[in-house]
Amino acid sequence: MAYGPRNIESKDYNNKPVIKGNKKIWFLNGDLVRYHHSSRSTGMVTVYNITKDRLETCLRYDFRKNRLRAFTVAETAQLVNRHRKYFPSLIKKGIVPAPTGAKPNGERGWQIRAYYSESQVKEIRDILASYHLGRPRKDKLITNGITPTKQELTRRIGDGILTYTKTEDGRFIPVWSEKI
Repeated sequence: MAYGPRNIESKDYNNKPVIKGNKKIWFLNGDLVRYHHSSRSTGMVTVYNITKDRLETCLRYDFRKNRLRAFTVAETAQLVNRHRKYFPSLIKKGIVPAPTGAKPNGERGWQIRAYYSESQVKEIRDILASYHLGRPRKDKLITNGITPTKQELTRRIGDGILTYTKTEDGRFIPVWSEKI
C-alpha cells in the first residue's frame, strides 16, 4: 500500500471539526427559508420563504422531514477541501452549479449571502472528484488526492461517526459508521 500525500491530507481533513450548517436557514422543497416561529402545542412551524418573499406555515413534522441544511459558499468550500476563492471560477466555467442567493427569486448580488443545500454539496463533491488534478496521465486515469471521499464528507457534515481501528503493525485506519 502506497503512502503518499493523500494519506496526510486525508488525516488533516478528518481531524477538522464538523460543519453543521446554518441553524436558522434551511432549504424546504427547493426554496430557501428562514425559521421564523414554532409552536409545539399546535404542531406548526412558520418560516419566511426567502425565495418567494412571504411567510409560510407548515406542519412541524413535515418541516423536520423535508428540510435540508444550508451551507454558505465558504462552508461548502471547506467541506469539499477547496479554497473559497476557487469557487467563483468554477461557477463561471459551469463546472459547479451556482448557489441560491438570499434575495427574492434566489438572486445573488454584492454582499448578499448565498447558500448550497446538503444535496448540492454532495453533488459538488462528486463533480470535483471526477476532475483530474495535475499533469495529464498517459493512461488517462483520474488522479485526485484532495477531494474527500463520500464517507469523509458525511462525517464532516455531521451525519456519520469516524472511529479508528489499530492494525497488527500499529497503524490506525479510519472506519466510518454511517448511522448515528
